[in-house]
Amino acid sequence: MPIETKHFDGWLNEVPNAPDAVMAITGATSGVGYWASVFAIRKNVKALLLLNRVSPRVQDAFAKLEEEKRACGSQTEIHTIACDLKDVGSVKQAAERVNALCKDLGGLNVLANNAGFGPVADTRSSAGYDIQMQVNFFSHYLLTKCVFPSFDLALKNGQEVRICQQSSGIRYQSSKLFLEEKYFAQSAAGTLGGSGVNGSMERYRQSKIACVAFALKLSQMLDVKGYDTTKIKSVCAEPGFAETNLVSNSVAGNTFFIGQLSKVVIRVMALLMKRQSAADGALPLAHACLAEDVSSGDFFMPRDENVGTPIKSLSNGRLDHGNPEHEKYGLDAASQHLCWKKSEQAFGSFFEFAQREAAI
Repeated sequence: MPIETKHFDGWLNEVPNAPDAVMAITGATSGVGYWASVFAIRKNVKALLLLNRVSPRVQDAFAKLEEEKRACGSQTEIHTIACDLKDVGSVKQAAERVNALCKDLGGLNVLANNAGFGPVADTRSSAGYDIQMQVNFFSHYLLTKCVFPSFDLALKNGQEVRICQQSSGIRYQSSKLFLEEKYFAQSAAGTLGGSGVNGSMERYRQSKIACVAFALKLSQMLDVKGYDTTKIKSVCAEPGFAETNLVSNSVAGNTFFIGQLSKVVIRVMALLMKRQSAADGALPLAHACLAEDVSSGDFFMPRDENVGTPIKSLSNGRLDHGNPEHEKYGLDAASQHLCWKKSEQAFGSFFEFAQREAAI
């Protein structure tokens, strides 16, 4: 039986309309990404750019979002862009398309790096990295750096920019390890813990800690580069335990055994933990992207840890309402440094295409 949505409609009143905002989001065909897109449409964003890998679900989601637009009287322009996060070339092409659209739209105000999958088998991307780290983190790093000209254009036009990473509650579950360099390195398949549950969960966990560590480090680095972090903000969110298609959507990266076992693990967790609808799970991300009370370095999560309306776990890169035992992994300075260093080694200087880098 589907879980009842309790907070989504009411939370729309907590966030102002955003008719001047251009927003791009990855992974918007279902689950949290789809409902964050619905939220954006109801807030009447100027344009919504949906970045998804090619599949029949893309057109289904587009049709439903167009119907949502008509039903609520929104003026949002909706665009679809092919972006396969497993493929570095596809990510670069998607970034080119984003930049081309945003030239005419006046820049990019919001990038929601939402897409993710896991836990999956111990396989590698075409670039040689763990497939979960590639999809959940590295490809979003690459996308973000490549669309920076569109951020600069929005700033030039006097508008605000937000770069939002999507993490997960897995960051503080299943083990107590901090970020480890081996998960960011090219390696042979099967050498990062194997395709059992423990290894697959740890690789997934590492990729989701990376999202938090990077968001916090980026907030610092924007300041170092001379950007006004009241105008361009690096933020993060997590959906709690939301009812999504995460595991079923990850089937292509799984052996049959790990796919079935992952489903069993999720069902057991559902019996032991509170969970919420995908619509309610989208609220921390939607709030981080569009609400007024957001500062660079903020991290939004559900109020009751796994369920509820958004609350700041971290504020300005420091502990707020969060559990220190949960947030120590992303707050760890060594982990932030490692995440930044390995990302630049793998995919080049983050500020390569930024206006301030060119000026320097």
